[in-house]
Formats: sequence, structure tokens, C-alpha cells
Amino acid sequence: MYKQILLNSIIKEMKIVRRLSTKIPADQIDYRPKEGIRSTLELLQYISYSATGMLQYWYRKDDSEFRPFYALLTAHSKTVTHENFIAEMDSQIELVTKIFNEITEEDLFKKEVDYPWGEKALLGEAILETCVKWITGYKMQLFLKIKLSSEEKLTTPDLWRKTELEMI
Repeated sequence: MYKQILLNSIIKEMKIVRRLSTKIPADQIDYRPKEGIRSTLELLQYISYSATGMLQYWYRKDDSEFRPFYALLTAHSKTVTHENFIAEMDSQIELVTKIFNEITEEDLFKKEVDYPWGEKALLGEAILETCVKWITGYKMQLFLKIKLSSEEKLTTPDLWRKTELEMI
């Protein structure tokens, strides 16, 4: 049951991000509040793997080190555009679902994973500390960037509840 709750939470966040991406005016995709902060497009590219990157690392089929693995994620993210972002998020939803199909309830409470920065954690906690928190935090950044760079009238439900593209 906990496994399904985690998966549902991640997918819901991804769907909200997917919907928010449709609110970005085309002429604002390169918006950057100030130097040193990701542009809206760079944020979309990072978001494209923020909810799945660590899961992919923990469930990879080889013994690759984190840095080369992460470099591949980053390189792939550079192919993400405003136009193909929704398709990329749909692909990520499929990926996170596939990975969660490999996880058992017991794994969440007993399997220990290594963070790339040297700490260890139980898988369930690690998923909360990375996948859930990262997609949620970057979703908030995207919401605020859209509000700052456009005339879009986004409200609280746009950030927390409105997930389906049909609601646009």
C-alpha cells in the first residue's frame, strides 16, 4: 500500500508539471529572473528526470558509477524542448511505473540504497528525500517562473490539484 501511495504521489506531481508546462508562453521559454538562475527551458530539462533519476540509478542493470550515469541523464535532458516536454513527462511516468513494478513493499522498508554523496538510506525514505521532494520543489519553481514571466492567472489549485491536460 505504501508503495502505491509513493507512486501515486510522484505521478501526480509529474502530471501537474506536465500541465503547468502548457502555461509557458512560447516567447518566455528562455526567461531567467537573473543571471545564475536556470531559464524556464533549463528548468523543464532538469525536471524531465528529477523524479526518476535516482530511481534509475538504484535500479540500473549495470555497475555504472554515479557521475557517468548522471552525465547520460543530463545529456538526454538537453534534447527536451518546450514542444516535446509533455511527451518526455509521459515517458517518465511510464518509466517510474515500470521501476515501481520491480519494487516490493518490503524493499521500501528493508532495502538499503546508497546516495551518490556517500550516505545510505532505506529505499522508502530515499524515494521521499529525492524523487518526491525534488519533483515537488522544482514544480514550485516552474509555477513561480510562469507567474513572474507571463500574464497567466495561476492559482493555488494549479500548483497542487490540477493535473490533467483536459483542464487547460
